[in-house]
Amino acid sequence: MNKVILLIVSLLISLSLINNSYSNNNIDRKLYKWVSVTKVQIEKDYWKKVNEKIVEIFKKYRYKKDRSTLNKLEVLLKNKIRDLNEFNILSNNEKKKLNLYNNLYYRTKLLLDYNL
Repeated sequence: MNKVILLIVSLLISLSLINNSYSNNNIDRKLYKWVSVTKVQIEKDYWKKVNEKIVEIFKKYRYKKDRSTLNKLEVLLKNKIRDLNEFNILSNNEKKKLNLYNNLYYRTKLLLDYNL
């Protein structure tokens, strides 16, 4: 009887761990997806060099493992995105800024939560 209970408990624990790892992986995938989507829009709105510069900056952050700067950037971007989302209608320039802020925010989240 004890072996059956132990087996059931271990099965439940393993299933919960698998489910938890899948959910984290799923968030990671969604962030990568949104980085890709916003990247394409940045290249369309501005030019390709802007995106290349963004990639260059975030590579530097990843290699330096600069968490304090990334945390400050995350808070700043979150506030900017919130401010822009308060408007019902956005102009074209505001839409471009929002897309750029979203891209930077998604990249920051990926670095802070998954890559550092």
